[in-house]
Amino acid sequence: MRKIEDKKELVKLCSFIIMGDGGVYKQTGNKNYCFIMNMKESNRDYIEYCKDILENITNCKIVEKPDYNKDGYIRQPQLRLTSSNHPFFTKIHDRIYTDKYKGLDPHAFKLFDWECLAILFMSDGCSCYKKGYIDISLNMKRLSYGDQLYLKKELKDKFDLEWNINKQNQFYYLRLRTKDIPKFYNGIRPYILPSFQYKILDVEPSIIEVMR
Repeated sequence: MRKIEDKKELVKLCSFIIMGDGGVYKQTGNKNYCFIMNMKESNRDYIEYCKDILENITNCKIVEKPDYNKDGYIRQPQLRLTSSNHPFFTKIHDRIYTDKYKGLDPHAFKLFDWECLAILFMSDGCSCYKKGYIDISLNMKRLSYGDQLYLKKELKDKFDLEWNINKQNQFYYLRLRTKDIPKFYNGIRPYILPSFQYKILDVEPSIIEVMR
């Protein structure tokens, strides 16, 4: 377990894990919420990373997630991380969720740092080559335009990273300005786990030229 003595640090990390791929849910018969996250088995290192943090609060377990689909399609094995029910997750739920809408927690963004950004990028980020350049996006498409605008501002204020709000069908997402790519990679690199290293692409000379 990753021992975290600072309560603010613990709340910050748990909040961003929940704003990423995780979620908090109330199970029948329980007054408090629990944490649940499903992920491909190939990303076990991220699941264990989250478990090490969450176990500062309560017990967690990792189990194989059965594939209940009957379509004959062979999917990659998945794991599920589940915590015990705890008042901590109930408080986090009330900060992040509005009914079933999972938004952002402004309180957690007061401590926004590179590790938190790495969590969001491992969960919802994408890097790819397009026409000789690297294209980086943060695909938190569940967020409203207003939440995207807030996230864009926090990324600029905290890291001086400029992102554009793009639209795909009825959804919004953020796309990073090309000249900020090296700064972005350098900031998150220490926190990107091995199974997500593929998202850190080699910076082409053309991008370095754009920075100048």
